[in-house]
Amino acid sequence: MVGSSCAVSTSSAAEDQGPPGLNEKVSEALQQKMKPLLDAKNWDGALAVIDGILATVDPNSYDTAFISDIKGKVFLQKNDYAGAIAPMETMLKIADAHKTYFDKKSILDTVYFLAQIYYQEGTSSKVLATQQQYFNKSAAYIKRWLQTAPKKTQEATLFYASILYNQAVANPEKVDMELVKKAKAEVQEGLLTSIKPKEGFYVLLLAALQQQGDVAGSAEVLEQMVRAKPDNKTYWLQLMASYLNMGGSNEKDETKTRENIARAINTMERAQALGLMKTPKDNYNLVTMYYNSGQFGRATDLLYAGLKSGDIESDIKNWQLLAYSYQQVGQDMQAIAVLKEASKTFPSGQVDFQIGQIYSQMDNRTAEAFSAYTAAVTKGGLEKPHSAYMFLAYTAFELEKFDVAQSAIAKAEATPEGAKDGQLKRLKGAIEEAIKEREAAKAATTKS
Repeated sequence: MVGSSCAVSTSSAAEDQGPPGLNEKVSEALQQKMKPLLDAKNWDGALAVIDGILATVDPNSYDTAFISDIKGKVFLQKNDYAGAIAPMETMLKIADAHKTYFDKKSILDTVYFLAQIYYQEGTSSKVLATQQQYFNKSAAYIKRWLQTAPKKTQEATLFYASILYNQAVANPEKVDMELVKKAKAEVQEGLLTSIKPKEGFYVLLLAALQQQGDVAGSAEVLEQMVRAKPDNKTYWLQLMASYLNMGGSNEKDETKTRENIARAINTMERAQALGLMKTPKDNYNLVTMYYNSGQFGRATDLLYAGLKSGDIESDIKNWQLLAYSYQQVGQDMQAIAVLKEASKTFPSGQVDFQIGQIYSQMDNRTAEAFSAYTAAVTKGGLEKPHSAYMFLAYTAFELEKFDVAQSAIAKAEATPEGAKDGQLKRLKGAIEEAIKEREAAKAATTKS
């Protein structure tokens, strides 16, 4: 994240008036003892020399400030950012007390480094109180930088907004919405003042809007993000989810619900045109969105094409959904055809039961329904065997196949649901009465 040169020089001193100059012994030690160690990248050896020098000089002197500056940079070279904090703050404290010791750029660089280091330490800490302490320090330093730098940069503005947002959400159970609002304001200012805003501005603005529960605002930002980064699948997924969320939140307004589902559909199809979101699961989700928007014809066409091509997972439930979709558009025979096609791959009685259900709803198709129910109970694998035997009994009764109907009723009675079904008892009584009448008719014929 951070880094700096460790060259031993006084180039960081203010050029207009200049610093008081290093103590002769200090200068000699730096040149003769420490410079070779720095050149050899012997950081620990250099730190030992630095600590030895610091022990001999006035703690408020230019020597201490200059050597502390070097010490902080050595720690940066070691990637020991926490270790760099104390010497850099020592240098800054002395520099603030003596304005001619360092030039403005050197002071600003140190301030920025400290803001970065505290931020990094804050994000690394698992202790909430420590996080907040580090974030507060980081925010204070970057605010100072923004107030004193000759020109604001996108990086610094975004950095400050990131600090504010992380402060706000450090405790997920108690998000500071005022800080979220402040972070959002910083981001919006950065967007307005940048010709080509960095992607991070949009990411952070999106996070702030989501914290505020502004789903519509989130969708607007995501639309900009997918335009800027059309190959980012995550952005497309988030945009689609936002529209679906908006659709679900307008349950009382059917028009709004359908509009937002249509936007979600449009989002997925735009992504698919770019080669994204084309997994079998994605394709199935597209079908369900069309289905939920009431566009059964389009949903059916996509589902059938997907099942045939393999773009949608070919399982029994998806074939059953396809059949149901055909029913929704009034194509009952097509629904039966796809179920028969599915039964070749999935020889389950449940498919035949569904076929029987469709035939039962059609005129003059009782015989076909009876055949389907017979196949269903023969194959087994039924979700509700009680219902299958009941429907078999009904159709057999209508076709005057009373013995089959009686056998089906007996099997329905043997299920746990059968004992509680009052309708079953009435049907059983009707079947038994029909059998009695049939037997009586036979007996009368025999006597005559």
